[in-house]
Amino acid sequence: MKLRILPILAVFLLTASQGITGTLFVGLEGSEPPTQTSELDGFPNVTWTPGFAMDVSAAASTTDGEVYLCNGAFTSHLYKADMNGHAPVLQSTVSVDVSGLAYGRDTLYGYSNYATPKGIYSIDPPTGDATLVVDVYTGTGFRFFALDYNPADDLLYGYTEYGNTGLYSINIDTGEMIEIVDPIPASNSSARAMAVGNNTVYLLATRGDDGIDCFAYDLSQGMGGQWEAFTNPYPQYHSTGGAAFIHDPLSGSGGHGALPPQAPARLMVAQPNPFNPQTTIHFELLQAGIVRLEIFDVAGRLVRTLRNNVMESAGPGEAVWNGRDDAGREVPSGTYLYQLRMDGYAETQRMTLVR
Repeated sequence: MKLRILPILAVFLLTASQGITGTLFVGLEGSEPPTQTSELDGFPNVTWTPGFAMDVSAAASTTDGEVYLCNGAFTSHLYKADMNGHAPVLQSTVSVDVSGLAYGRDTLYGYSNYATPKGIYSIDPPTGDATLVVDVYTGTGFRFFALDYNPADDLLYGYTEYGNTGLYSINIDTGEMIEIVDPIPASNSSARAMAVGNNTVYLLATRGDDGIDCFAYDLSQGMGGQWEAFTNPYPQYHSTGGAAFIHDPLSGSGGHGALPPQAPARLMVAQPNPFNPQTTIHFELLQAGIVRLEIFDVAGRLVRTLRNNVMESAGPGEAVWNGRDDAGREVPSGTYLYQLRMDGYAETQRMTLVR
């Protein structure tokens, strides 16, 4: 099977000129300094605005723009803030410690560093009751202090420390964890606050390096792409904290991610997924041109080329994959990436074959 690393693409979703919508929120453990927000105008040279003072160890935004906050390293108190100038309101005391929060599928998730087992738990906000969803530690040693959910691909993303540092995707249903990219390019590569929006991971509250930048990763690069530095709201601190991406309700960002204005195509979710023996991949072209649709395994090896042809008009398209490689051989069960490329643009999603 031919080895082919997924191409590193231009970062489409990060510059203000390409229509970023939404607000970044971040806070640190300890009530000083105050929380900060940014509308991301002028990215990567963003301007931060101070907000309320609160000890923040984790944060996550709902689709309606409210933010859940946790504080306390061993006993975590859960709050909810409406971001309209009102003080955060205590919801409950969580039954496990919380070092990272994510919100997706109408569910609040938290990473617990001291529970048995360490892992990702679903949290019932009114009661604080936590239920294990993914054991991320047993057998791997993964510790996701930074966590969030990406609505564009229905996956959690976590940033690890302690020997396994890097950005990983986490399948909520299967527990499968895949390394997306190596650690941020800093002498101390730790980061303990994550927000995901615009199909982009934003890492903040960098730990151990005073004055270093924060970093963002455009997930449309696929695996092995490049981090992009942006302005740190707390250059004089190195601390644990929490971050959230507050979606603009008018942008549609809370659904399946907004495409940059210049994108010539859109890739849809494969149906069915998981699948056996075949699945249909749908896409939509916004202009005519050469279309390439390829299947890769999680190591970046090319498995199958489904399309490499000219489409003479805009509109919907599809391709069927029968779980075989270019030589006609059946491939094993597992996760596969499918990538659509057109005119320098690429979009990647994943699917699972179950034999």
